[in-house]
Amino acid sequence: MFLLKKSSYSLLLLTIFLLPLSLSAQTVQDSYQELWKRIILDTISKERTLSYLEIYIQKAQKENNLKEEYKALEKKAFSVSPSASIPLISEMEQLAVKSKNDSLIERSISTKASFYYINRNFKEALSASIQAEALNIKKGNIYQLNFVRIDIGNIYYHTKNYIKAKEYFTKAKNYYKTKNNYNYVQGYMVSLYSLSKTYWQLNKPDSLKTTIETAENTLPLLNNQDRVLETAYINYVKGGYYFLKQDFNEAQHYFLKALPDIKKNEDFTNEYVIYLYLGKIAWEKNEKQKAVSYFMRIDQLFQKRNFLNYELRHAYDYLIAYYKETGQPQKQLEVTEHLIALNHQFEKEQQDLTSTLHYEFETKKLEASKTDLQKQLSSNKYTYGVWLIGSGLLCLALCGYAYWQTRQKKQLRLRFNELINGVQSADDSLEKNIDTEKSVIETKNLTATEERLLLALQKFENEKGFLKPLKLDDFAAELNTNRNTLSKLINTNKGVNFNQYINSLRVKQVLIDLKNNNRLRQLSMQGLAETYGFTNAKTFSIQFKAETSLSPAYFIEQLQLDDAETAH
Repeated sequence: MFLLKKSSYSLLLLTIFLLPLSLSAQTVQDSYQELWKRIILDTISKERTLSYLEIYIQKAQKENNLKEEYKALEKKAFSVSPSASIPLISEMEQLAVKSKNDSLIERSISTKASFYYINRNFKEALSASIQAEALNIKKGNIYQLNFVRIDIGNIYYHTKNYIKAKEYFTKAKNYYKTKNNYNYVQGYMVSLYSLSKTYWQLNKPDSLKTTIETAENTLPLLNNQDRVLETAYINYVKGGYYFLKQDFNEAQHYFLKALPDIKKNEDFTNEYVIYLYLGKIAWEKNEKQKAVSYFMRIDQLFQKRNFLNYELRHAYDYLIAYYKETGQPQKQLEVTEHLIALNHQFEKEQQDLTSTLHYEFETKKLEASKTDLQKQLSSNKYTYGVWLIGSGLLCLALCGYAYWQTRQKKQLRLRFNELINGVQSADDSLEKNIDTEKSVIETKNLTATEERLLLALQKFENEKGFLKPLKLDDFAAELNTNRNTLSKLINTNKGVNFNQYINSLRVKQVLIDLKNNNRLRQLSMQGLAETYGFTNAKTFSIQFKAETSLSPAYFIEQLQLDDAETAH
C-alpha cells in the first residue's frame, strides 16, 4: 500500500523525474520556443497539442537535436494512453543512450520509473528505480540518490514489504537531516512522513510517536503554506497512532482535523483512507450504519475510478460482514463480486514482485461464497414439504454419520488446542532455546567438534535458517563439516534424520506465525509453502499433517473461528 501525500508526490516528480534539462549551454532556437509555448498552452485541445508535438519531434530529428527530441517525446509519453506510452518510453531510452549524455541517461531512467509507478506497474517501476539508484551512486549524486531511495521505499511500502521500505526511508531521513537548506528540510519531512506510515503498518506505536514528534519539531523550518499542509499530514499519522493505541476518540479527532486540508490538496487516496478508519472507529463503537456509510464511499471510489490500494480493500470485509449479519444476501453478493474484482486487480499489479500478497486462497473462498449466495437467491421455489420428506428419508443414515463426525471433530479440536497451548511467541522461544541449549551442551560429554556443531545448529534454529531451501551437503559445507558427521550428529542429538529435523522446525514456525499473524492466513497453500522453504503446496500439506495430525487448512479455519468468537 502506497499513501504518499499528493504535494510530496508532485515534488518528487518535479524534482526527480521532470527535472529541466541542463545538457549543454546551447540556446534553444526561437522556432522551438514558439512551438513549445503552443504545446503547453492550456486552452488548446489534446489533439492540437499532439499535433504540435509531432511537428516538434520531426524538426528535432531533422536537425539531429537529441535534447529537443527527447523533451518532446517525454511530453508526449505523459499525454497519451499508457499502452501508447510504452514504445515512447523505450524510444526515449534509446535516444538517451545514443546521446552518451549522463544527465539524459539518468533522466530517461527516472522518467521510466515515474511512468510505470503512475500506472501501477510496480515491478517495472522498482526495476527502473533501482537502476537509477545504482547510477546515482556511481556518479556520486547523493542528493538525487536519496530522493530515488524514497521512491524505492514507497514501492516496497505499496507491496507490503514494510521492512525494506523502512530501510530506504531511514537512509533518506538520515541524509536530509544533515543540512538546513530548504530543499533538504522538505526531503526530511517527506522521509519522516513516509517512516510514520511504515511504523503505523508495522504496528510500532512507540517508533511512530517518536517520528511524529521529530516531524513536529521540524515544522517551524517550513514556510507558512508548506507548514499548513504538513501539519495536516502529521495529524493524519497521529490519528493512526491513536488508532493503534485503541484510543478511538483521539484517533477520530485527529483524522477529522486532517481531513479538510487533505481534501483541499486533492489527495483522494489519503482522504479515503481516513474514511476507512472513521468507519472502523464507528464499527468499534457499534455505530454500524454510520460505519457502513464510510465503507460505501470506498466501494463507490473503486466503481468510479477502478482504483484502490490494499488497505482500502478492508472496507469490503466489513461490508460483507454487515450484509450477512443483517440478512441482505443481494447486497452481500454485490460487494463480494466487487472484492473478487479487486483481488484480481491486486494479483495483476503485484505479481512476481513480492511473496507477501497471495490472493488465490481468499479469492477461491469468495467465489464459493458468491456461488452460495446466488443459489440462495434463486432457490425460492423449494418447498418445505420437499425438504421435510428428503430430511426424513436421510435421517437414520445421517444420525450414525453425525455421531461419527462429531467424535472426529472433537478429536481434531482437542489436537488443535494442544498445538495452540504449545505455541509460544518466536521471541520467547528464541530466548528459552538459547539458554536451555547452552546449559544442555555444557553438561554433555562432547568432543570439541560436536559442541561446535550443536551450537551452530542452535544458532541456525534461532536465526530461522531453515526457512530457505536447504540440502544436507550444502548445510554441512556451511558448518565446515561433512554430511556423514552432520547427519550422525542430528540423528543422535535430535532423534530424527536431517529432512525430518528441517521440516519439524518449519512446521513449528508456521504454527507460531499463523497463530500470531492473521494476515498470513490469507496466503494460498503455495504461498505458505514458498514462504517456509517447501518445494510446493503438496509437500507442505503432507509435512504439516505428519507433524501435527491436522491439515493446514483445518488449522487456519480453527484460528479464524477463534478470532471471530473473541471479536464477538
